[in-house]
Amino acid sequence: MMRPLRGDDRPLRSPSVAWQTIDGETVLLRLKERELLGLNAVGRQVWELADGKCSIDRIVERVVAEHRVPAGVARADVLRFIEELTAIGAFDLGTDGPVPAGEKP
Repeated sequence: MMRPLRGDDRPLRSPSVAWQTIDGETVLLRLKERELLGLNAVGRQVWELADGKCSIDRIVERVVAEHRVPAGVARADVLRFIEELTAIGAFDLGTDGPVPAGEKP
C-alpha cells in the first residue's frame, strides 16, 4: 500500500512509460502493458512537471495559476492523478523533506 502523498514529494515520470504530445493532446504508452492513456489539460501539465524536481505543492500552484481553479480543487485533482499514476508505475516519488517516524524512505 502506498503511503499518503506529501506536498514535498517530487513525482518523476517513469522510463517505462513513453509519451508524446501532438496538437495539444498528450498520450502515455505503458510499454509492458501495451496500454494507451490520454490526458486532459491538467493531466498533461502535471505529467510535464513531474521531472523529479518539482514538488506536488509547486505543481498545485502551477495548476491553480494556469487553469484558474480553487486551490482545494486543484490539490485534490493533482493528488488523485499522482496517486493513480504512481499505483500503475507511471510515476516514482522522491522527497526532499524528512521522512515521518515509522516510514521508510
